[in-house]
Amino acid sequence: MLEPPGQGKAGRAADGGAEAGFGTRWPDADAGGPGTGASVPAAGPWGPEQAAEPDPPAGRRRGLGRLPAWAGILTVLAAAALGLAYTVASHREPGRMLGTFVVAGTVVAATTIRARSAYAIIPVPALAYTVAAAAAGAIHDRAVDTTHTALVLSAVQWTASGFIAMTAATVLAVLITLARWLLSLRNAR
Repeated sequence: MLEPPGQGKAGRAADGGAEAGFGTRWPDADAGGPGTGASVPAAGPWGPEQAAEPDPPAGRRRGLGRLPAWAGILTVLAAAALGLAYTVASHREPGRMLGTFVVAGTVVAATTIRARSAYAIIPVPALAYTVAAAAAGAIHDRAVDTTHTALVLSAVQWTASGFIAMTAATVLAVLITLARWLLSLRNAR
């Protein structure tokens, strides 16, 4: 990365958090640095390369309810993958445990992503369950020599066995999204 003239890592650290990934801001003429007549602030007790960063603005803090939508989607997919692994390891057809993993992953994802992008979680549980159920069922029944038609009919049955779990996960995602949206509107006032 090209450095602005006369500014190193210590100057960027004092530049409002450019090192921490909060965006890059070029220094103002009165911000300090060589040749400006202003003094450069001390880097902190950790040295110039590990200077303490100021707290980010409230909208950019990390934590509960601050993750991007893609992290929530990956959470649901990871929960479905764990349910798939458990189903395959227990030598069972897809059903209750796979659904439990998907519902739990949906609740975690819907509560940890940003309120304004929580709607992105709504279609994910049904799709994740369908793919995981088809994969688990195909692995479970691979020893049986079946035709493509029998596999398709079995896949429909595997998906139908998780209908209640898919519905519950989708309804929970909608309710959590709606509740978080209403809370964000109330807090904005």
